[in-house]
Amino acid sequence: MAETETVFIFTRAKLLSRKHLESEVDVEDRIEVTKLRIDPRALLDFRTTYQRDEVDIIFRNYLLERKPDIIHIHHLGGLSLGMIRMADELGIPVILTSHDHHPFCPRGQRIRNDKRICHKIVLDECLECLKPQTVGLNLPAKLAMYVLAKTRGLDQLREMHKEIERQFSRVFKIICPSQFHCERIIEAGADSKKTIVMPYGLDLSLVENVPDRPKGEPVRKFGYLGTLIPSKGVEDLILAFKKMRTRGCELHIFGESAPYHGLYDYDQRLKEMASGLPVFFHGAYQPEELPQVLSQIDCVVLPSRWYESFGITIREALRAKRPVIVSDIGAFKEAIAHQQNGLLFPAGDVLELREMMDKLAQKPELADKLLEKELPIESLNDHCQKLKDLYQEAIASSSPRSNE
Repeated sequence: MAETETVFIFTRAKLLSRKHLESEVDVEDRIEVTKLRIDPRALLDFRTTYQRDEVDIIFRNYLLERKPDIIHIHHLGGLSLGMIRMADELGIPVILTSHDHHPFCPRGQRIRNDKRICHKIVLDECLECLKPQTVGLNLPAKLAMYVLAKTRGLDQLREMHKEIERQFSRVFKIICPSQFHCERIIEAGADSKKTIVMPYGLDLSLVENVPDRPKGEPVRKFGYLGTLIPSKGVEDLILAFKKMRTRGCELHIFGESAPYHGLYDYDQRLKEMASGLPVFFHGAYQPEELPQVLSQIDCVVLPSRWYESFGITIREALRAKRPVIVSDIGAFKEAIAHQQNGLLFPAGDVLELREMMDKLAQKPELADKLLEKELPIESLNDHCQKLKDLYQEAIASSSPRSNE
């Protein structure tokens, strides 16, 4: 960041000590962070899960005070789509990075309660999917009943998608981290003329210091790194590990459970599944602990069931010289070519996953071969420069408007 630049961050936060719509501001090294508390109990109807007029007003005043040159939105979950309109009306260009499938899919992952993928967003099916979770928030019971009213619920979903398209039309560019994700966002309703593919830039200097595995050494310690939620396929991994024919293997799980759509005890369910097996749950880890985590395992397994938009952990593992086994879903297939720089298996296929794990455990030469082909990874510095160039392009193309 140049000495003349200032960064303002506006985000929602729990802030349990604060009242609804109260905020806190922290400043450090010309980076100002404004945290806004939005109490989920204050959400009165389906519309307020994506459009909050009072948040729009707060954000407009925030922009009038700070007068930013450009806005880069990373996620509007729990905030308001109208924030885009507030910026646009003030003549401030907006760039949006789409990290998942929100807001087109209110659950964010295009995966149903029974773990089936939504290959196409169909509103009738969205309504059925949202019934038990009430759009993924701890909402009042009356909203649950409201969503259950199918005819009216469908009307609300249609209006939500219209509002998404209206607001997204105001955005200068929509950044997608992979070609696969870009195609899904366009299918869902984004303007293809506004979408661009820009893979994440990564600082992998930490993992480059992870000691290499000795060549020819058998793979015995499999590891999963990530959040523990159903869409990540950790249940499939435990079942596959349980069925492995190769003896003397271990499974190490790094990450913590998240209350995804009201599921608060998922980690306990996984531990019960793994009872009596050499499966070790290590809990959450900090980014700086990644080298230590990867040093404990021989192979990284990512059995995801949802349309992953990129695959950061794949790249971290490969740079640390750890072979990977991943499901053939989403953007994973853009990073991994089967039996060239990793192993792929059909998402949700426990027996095929077991086969891949046994294969790698029994053929140490395969593990070595998979690491010979290096996956190109963009540096964080190069990525930031591309973003700055895009910011300049957006600012140059914007039309000044009234600030009043």
